[in-house]
Order: sequence, then structure tokens, then C-alpha cells
Amino acid sequence: MGRSENKEIPRSTTLLPDRPTSFRQVSVKSLVNCMNYQTLTDMLLDRAGSESHVNLIEGQGKRQQLSYDELLTRARARLAQFQQVGLQPGSQLIIQTADNSQFLEGFWACLLGGITAVPVSGGNSSEHRFKLFRIASTLDKPGLFTDSQTRTRLQDFAAQNALEDGFAELSTRTIASDQVPPAGAVPTVHSPDENDVAFIQFSSGSTSTPKGVVLTHRNLLTNLRSIVHSSGMTPTEHQFSWMPLTHDMGLIGFHLTPVFMDNDHSLMPTDVFVRRPGAWLDEAALAGATVLCSPNFGFQHLLKSFKPSKFESLDLSGIRLIFNGAEPISVALCHRFVTALAPFGLKPVSMYPVYGLAEASLAVAFPALDSTFSTLVIDRTQLGIAQQVRLFDARTATPDDAIFEAANGGDRGVEFVSVGYPVENVGVRITDGQGGSLPDDTTGHICIQGENVTRGYYKEPELNRQTIDAEGWLDTGDLGFMHEGQLYITGRSKDIIFVSGQNVYPHDLEEIILQAELVERGKLAISSQRVLETGEEKLLIFVLHRSDAADLADKARAMTRLLGETVGVAVHAVVPVPRIPKTTSGKVQRFLLVDALDNGEYEALVQQSAVATEDATEVVEGLADDADTTTRLLVICNSQVEDMAVAAEDNLFELGISSLTLAQIHAAIEDTWPDQVDITDLFDYPTVAELARFLDERNAA
Repeated sequence: MGRSENKEIPRSTTLLPDRPTSFRQVSVKSLVNCMNYQTLTDMLLDRAGSESHVNLIEGQGKRQQLSYDELLTRARARLAQFQQVGLQPGSQLIIQTADNSQFLEGFWACLLGGITAVPVSGGNSSEHRFKLFRIASTLDKPGLFTDSQTRTRLQDFAAQNALEDGFAELSTRTIASDQVPPAGAVPTVHSPDENDVAFIQFSSGSTSTPKGVVLTHRNLLTNLRSIVHSSGMTPTEHQFSWMPLTHDMGLIGFHLTPVFMDNDHSLMPTDVFVRRPGAWLDEAALAGATVLCSPNFGFQHLLKSFKPSKFESLDLSGIRLIFNGAEPISVALCHRFVTALAPFGLKPVSMYPVYGLAEASLAVAFPALDSTFSTLVIDRTQLGIAQQVRLFDARTATPDDAIFEAANGGDRGVEFVSVGYPVENVGVRITDGQGGSLPDDTTGHICIQGENVTRGYYKEPELNRQTIDAEGWLDTGDLGFMHEGQLYITGRSKDIIFVSGQNVYPHDLEEIILQAELVERGKLAISSQRVLETGEEKLLIFVLHRSDAADLADKARAMTRLLGETVGVAVHAVVPVPRIPKTTSGKVQRFLLVDALDNGEYEALVQQSAVATEDATEVVEGLADDADTTTRLLVICNSQVEDMAVAAEDNLFELGISSLTLAQIHAAIEDTWPDQVDITDLFDYPTVAELARFLDERNAA
């Protein structure tokens, strides 16, 4: 069995399990205050006179402290400005600004006025700007709160892309976020109901059409209480985040949560972290932060430039938790990060892999506190829907361990990290996709239920019907299983690729290549291209590579061989690309890569033999009765492999031959040379020439 840190605690796989008893408790006074709030508006109004603050980091040496009392004052002034342009309770306002201070003013002004806030991530790409216009066209005559420069760029973009009418409509209710609101205006503060919509969180870009997650005050406050309870938040906590406020982790987890607790917290713009990743740790230590957060790419980004000699005075001993979420979690990267920073006082138990999503108002599952994260090594070939997972032998993971060891299933072993137990007030169950519940240790669709869960997607009745059942269970789109009460995420249902006769997960295949150090993390994405005529999926490896494509050829063959040998999947092509598109939280936008390839923007390195197909055909037709072993094996291989021809010196795995094709080749060899070749011999003698010599030597003995 795989390693688990909490075997003594029996867990339910469905509704509202108790938390492990090791969880810290917040003070009684804080809990009572938190429980009394009915709306987020009540929460901010209760912060009048509060000495707690948000520390706004604007760059190296540039910081400002904004007390919650001052934030309330500024939000009131913005609300008066919004109301002057006609925004009233029930109106909708798109907020797009990279300035965290401006964002907070606009966001809280919306809540105070009963205006539905719609945070939208910014960016300079055309895709980001198209996204804003698509969202605006979905909403009901929304306003726009953005800075003057962004407004000008949107106007120019609209003129270039036949979107003038859409921009003109937005312009009638556009407020400049970088202009101080007029003094003296008195706003009308709205008293919302707990079931009123607080804001709409649109998807960060994993699909071409953003989906709006509708979140009410009740949804959010329910989950805020769950976050506080399940992570042991205390009144003396200091949360620190560089995640964008347009992302649920940044906004809900690291702004609304500290305001809820009346805690100090710090916000760093994402672009500051990207330019100077070391500033994250420097500023966190300076602020006395106790809770941090980052997805995979953030840990990787920091480690790439981290030089211990430049951080001799860094003290991270005060860090209690580092929330690790927002994308599939790399076990190896977790170990690398905590090991690299251990000399600076970072405790291994601070790494805190979690699971959440906007549809849950953020949190779904958290690990137990004060214990190192736990992992399981399981059989990657047993991860189909409704399949019982096969666990390999127990292991104690260390940073130097290879994931694919013989003792842990060899090439078939894949390591997953536990994201913990369902948080308070959240029900979790695993289903077969048709509504039927599945038992523990069985892979299926992860479904959630609770007062924190969205009532549905904005203006998406068909999507709501498909994803939310009559009892309020929402299919998250993620796949996973429960083991001893803990949740393990295996992938996204829409990301599953059916290739070479098996279901595979892109991030699993990516991790194999990364562990082999063939490509650096962040420069790789795996997806598939569907052949419409046959429904077949062809596996694609996208690699960030800006020089001559020919320079990638050797590495492409190495990746093709590696995936063929370890997983038995055929790689159709390796595609060099100038960039790997990602969302603001670092999730790879695979669909954009495939679309660009389909549109002819990239040139693919198709993985096939150097021998022309017509040459192989001539060999087959000219086969004589006394043909040698090599020739006969070539005939067998070429009769089973489509769209390419196999030469004597070709490595079958470098050609991307799948495990299914390999089995067919072995069956044909068995017909000619019964009981002389095991299928494992094909791994030892991967070329026709080598296998022919093996057979000839065996028959000569």
C-alpha cells in the first residue's frame, strides 16, 4: 500500500466528514464574529475602525499600507462614482486593472452597492482582449472599470477587429480606475440578501468560451468559514500572495479570507513576482507572513533563479503553510522546493497540497495539519473510469527517489499526492459519470455538494443541466479517487487522451519527460489532434523551441522512445512552438496550441522512419522463400505499422509504436517463431536488426 499519514482516522467518501483532530482552532471570539456575518457587505462594514491592513507591494522598496477602515472609505467614494454613471443594485461591472489598490476599491464598491462585480484578467495578447469582449457580450449591459491606458488599447483593438459597437456600448458606463473619484458625493449603500449574487468568476481561459461561475454571499461566507476551520487560521495570521485578484485563490483565499478574519495580509502584483521571484520570499519574511500560496509554475520559477548565497539572511521559519494548488501538483517539485529552502528555516510540513475550484467558492479538500504531505504510487494502466486503482508497495519518498522505480511498479508506477480531506460543509463523492457512486480506491468523476457550491453558470442552462444534478451535486470535471478518506486527483475528464488503445493523462506523460530531464518544466505541453474521419486521436508533444526545428530532431526521437517504452503510447508528432500559452495562474492552454497547429501556424516533426513507404512496399512484394530473418521481421513490422515504414536499424519505440501495435507485432512473430520471443525481448532488442541477431543466435545454438 502507498504511504498515508493519517491511517488511524476512518473517513467517509461522501458527505461532510469530520476533520482530523490535529487541526488548530481559531479563538472563540474570532469564530463567533465570523459566524455572525450574513453577507460580505456586513463583513466590510464591520471593519470600520479596524487597525488591520492590506500591505500593497508595488515593486522593489515600494509599499503602501491600506487599513481596512481606509479601504471602506475608498470603496464608498468609488461607489458614489459608479452610481453617477447609472450603476445600481443588480447592475454588472467588469473590473480589469493590474493595480491591486484600484481593484480592491472597485470590487468592494460593487459589493457595497449591490453591483455584481465581474473580475476579468488583463493581458496584452489578442486572446485576453477577445475574452473581455466575449464576456461583455454575455452580460446585461455591463460597465467597465479599468485604467485609461487599457481603455485606449481596448478601443484600438475594437477598431481593428470589428468590435466598435461592443466598445461603444461599454464606453457609456466606463469608469477610469486611475482617476481619483470626485469628492463630496454620498453613495447609497445597499443591504443585500445572503442569496444575492456577490460576483461572477469567469473561467481563466481553459476553453475558448469563458464560463461564468455565479457566487452568492452565502456561497462565499460558507467557504470562508470552511477555509478558516480546516486550515487552522488564527487571528494573528498574515497571508501573503502574488496570485492575481482575478483568480479565486488570490481573491477568495488570500484577500477575502484575511478580511474575514480581520488579519493583516500582503498582496504582490503577479508581474513583480515574474520579474523578481526572489522578492516573494524577501517580502514575505519582511512582512512576517505565516501563510503563502503558489501553483507549480511559481515554485519552478523561483527555483530556476534561486541562489542561496544571495539570501543568507532569509528567515522562513515563521511560514506555517504554503497552499499548493491551481494546477496538477508535482510531487518531485514539492520535494525540490522544501529541500532547497530548508536551510532558511522552511519546515517540510509547510507544503500544503490542496484542491479547490471557483465552483466551490474555492476550497474543497485540505490535508491534515502538522504532517508531511502523503503520496501514493499506483499503476498508471489502471486509471480508467470505474477501474479500481492498483497500489504498489509502500515507500518513503525523498527528493532523490526516482518516481518510476522497479520496487514501485517500475515504468507502470505513477505518483500522486493527497490533497487531503473534504473541508467542513463540503460533500465529496466519486461517480461513474452517470450518477452512480463508486467505492474507495476507484477512479471516477469528482462531484461536490454544499452551500458553498455555485447555483450554476451564468446564462448556461444546458451546461448547468449537464453538470449539476437535481440534488445539487456538481461534476467538477476532475477525475480522482478516495483512499482512506483522502482525495487524490488524477486528471481532467476533458484532458483525457485516448491513444494507442488506452486512456492517458497529459500531465502524467509530461512528468515522465520532465523527470528524464529532456525538457525543462514550463516548456512542455502534451495534447492530441483528433482525426475527424476516424475519431482517432494523435498524440502531440509541444516544446518551447525558438531555434531551427531540425535542432529538436534528436530530442524529439528521445521523447518518442521514452513514452513508447514507459507507457506504450505512440507519439504522432513533436511540435516546436515559440511560446506555451498559459492562464494567469499558470495553467497551460492546450487548446490554443492545437488550434494554432490546425491553422498551419506551426510545423510538426512527425515521428516516423527515415525509409520511404514505397521502399518498404517493394521489400514486401519481393519477399522470397529463402528470405533472411531480418527481411521476414521487416515484413511483419511493416504489416502492422500504419503511415510509415520500418527500417532494420529503426528503434521501434522512437517511431512512436504503441503497446497495442507492439502486441500485434509480437503475435505475428509468434506465428513464425513459436515460443522463441517474449514480448519483453522487444524492449531488450528494440530494432529489427538486433531482434534478428537474437533469433539467429538462438536458433543456431
